[in-house]
Amino acid sequence: MQKTLQSIAGVSFIFFVVLGGLHISTSLLLAQDVINVPTRLIWNALDLPFLLAALLYGTSKLSLTLEDITGNLKIPFALLSGAGLLILILALYTNFGFPDANLF
Repeated sequence: MQKTLQSIAGVSFIFFVVLGGLHISTSLLLAQDVINVPTRLIWNALDLPFLLAALLYGTSKLSLTLEDITGNLKIPFALLSGAGLLILILALYTNFGFPDANLF
């Protein structure tokens, strides 16, 4: 299970960096009014994948770090996965449950 978490951490780190860079750069472009409509669409589409990549990376790395401290991997992984799943469900609910403001 430790090798699997290390692989997940490596792949999710790449997605975290790429999606985070795109999300931050589109936010800056929107703040400066450089590009309006296409950037807003990209910005709206990247928030949940960026959150998922961040949760996967954070959960896997923190579980591996806590395994070194406690000597057990399953309990920290279960607790962190549950918290990450709760955060993801809350983000999905707020993203799709409430009507959007004016997109255009």
